[in-house]
Amino acid sequence: MKKFILATLITVTIGSSVLAADVSKVSFRVLNSFETQFAGATEVNWTVTADYTKVKFMLEGEKLEAFFNGNGDVIGTSRKTEFKRLPLTAIQKIKKAYSKYQVTETIEFELYGERKYYVSVENESDRKILEVSLYGEVTVFDKHK
Repeated sequence: MKKFILATLITVTIGSSVLAADVSKVSFRVLNSFETQFAGATEVNWTVTADYTKVKFMLEGEKLEAFFNGNGDVIGTSRKTEFKRLPLTAIQKIKKAYSKYQVTETIEFELYGERKYYVSVENESDRKILEVSLYGEVTVFDKHK
């Protein structure tokens, strides 16, 4: 189940567009939790689904996303980051294995307290999303052709 939720959230985070929900559709628990944990957030934009509530916002000059369950608990957060912030071993592996690809996006994603990075790489005929652990392990998370 954790892997399904992760796949869903990553797919929503990287390269997809979703419709913004009216804040009146956001549960009181989620709103209260968001306001408590992310006080001072601006440019708040909500998306409500059957499985989770997603909020995009700015905090201290940084674009962030947070995902909440129905009880108002944060189940994940994400933010764009720089490729150079990955573990050095991962950078080396990606540069070697994907030398004919260009890095187009790097996201730091934390789900249930576990942090990973997701790197989009693409060339003229292929696009992949790579999953990178804090220990520098690199695996293909998703392939798009």
